[in-house]
Amino acid sequence: MVETADVVSFTGSTGVGRAVVRAATERGVPVQAELGGLNAALVLPDADLELAAAHIAAAIAGYAGQKCTATSRVIAVGAAYQPLREALVKALAAVDDSVCGPVVNSGARDRLTGAVDSAVEAGATVLTGGGVPERAGWYVEPTLLADVPAEHPLAREEFFGPIAVLHAAADLDEAIALANDTPHSLATSVHTRSLDVALAAADRLDAGMIRVNAPSSGVDFHLPFGGAKGASHGEREQGQAALDFYTAGRTVSVLPGGGAL
Repeated sequence: MVETADVVSFTGSTGVGRAVVRAATERGVPVQAELGGLNAALVLPDADLELAAAHIAAAIAGYAGQKCTATSRVIAVGAAYQPLREALVKALAAVDDSVCGPVVNSGARDRLTGAVDSAVEAGATVLTGGGVPERAGWYVEPTLLADVPAEHPLAREEFFGPIAVLHAAADLDEAIALANDTPHSLATSVHTRSLDVALAAADRLDAGMIRVNAPSSGVDFHLPFGGAKGASHGEREQGQAALDFYTAGRTVSVLPGGGAL
């Protein structure tokens, strides 16, 4: 397809995406790629914590976490940590099969549960979930872990499942540093009642899309879609950006013709 197309748009893994970008670039055709995402949710102490927990739980478990904009890291700032932890455990435990369906295959299920087991062996604590429900299908329980070592793959890589890691940050500066400490900055959500704080955070976050008091996994089809760093390559998707990507501008200059009328 890359060898024959006039324009290439790819969504998938980082490794395959980079190969697609190289092939399209060698041909000199426009190419865009949406790749990995390791998305964070920042929760400030002044946020509506019950509402934030509901939004974040939906972004963790919706579609079994198989969305590039799913939340996989939750960063609670200061005094928000303990009440958010309790609210998020409750919200994830209440998620049903209509929200968190099966993962794509048995290999994905085993990879996810294996990652949880590995994190526990490294010192992490399972706050909720972590296992496989007793029913037919490739299901994984919506899972939240705490105390995951910073170097563990669950804290560094996209696993594409209903699993998230909870972090504590002393203040907003530390929360932003944690959120930005990833090679895949696609979407970040910020939960606070302060517009000033939300806008100040947005200025400092690396993510390509920032959603305030909303799940990271939401999509506005009329707005540009794309990330920063390793999350995206090339032009944005959707909205006017998509029209610009799939079309080419032309310049036509018209001079008056010679001769008398």
